[in-house]
Amino acid sequence: MRGMRLRLAVLALAGLAVSGCMQGTASEPEKLAYTVASAENEYEIRNYGAQAVAQYTARGNYGRSVEEGYIKLERYFLGENVVPEAMPMTVPVMVRDDQSGGWTTIFMLPAEYRAESAPEPTDRRVRVVELPPRKVAAIRFPGKLNETVMREQAAKLDFWLASRGISHKGDYTLANYAAAWVPSAWRENEVIVTLN
Repeated sequence: MRGMRLRLAVLALAGLAVSGCMQGTASEPEKLAYTVASAENEYEIRNYGAQAVAQYTARGNYGRSVEEGYIKLERYFLGENVVPEAMPMTVPVMVRDDQSGGWTTIFMLPAEYRAESAPEPTDRRVRVVELPPRKVAAIRFPGKLNETVMREQAAKLDFWLASRGISHKGDYTLANYAAAWVPSAWRENEVIVTLN
């Protein structure tokens, strides 16, 4: 029971960190920047610039893997680095099926960082990499997140793209912009995929 309470407390704090509400600050977290090339209802084609990210892959089911990844990356952002340096939290928090029995959780680094200038993680499983500029398709939706929802939304996005003759890389990524305590009807979620 004590372990469950601790786990819930950690997740609650994680939600507060993402919302920018820790330590009494009401500031909004930095959002990943992009330009919209075209939009149709809940679908968008976007252009992203180069972006440094921190990522962590955990083996196991969606819930356990994402929880572990979130906690490890949050610690990295809070300053558990070779040279302690905290960074402000960003959104979205992203999750991708790593295709080998696990899930990769991804935090975008604040825009002033590049992979080579980011703090060096003490946890060697936290990888800091630079994503190249890319064109993506996205589908926006509210609600709770889990593996089933991700796969359903990816299928809708795939159908929309196929009906327009647009090919993609199949690297479906779930993006969550809302803190855990936000009611599901108000949550801002997306599934994105890189276009060829």
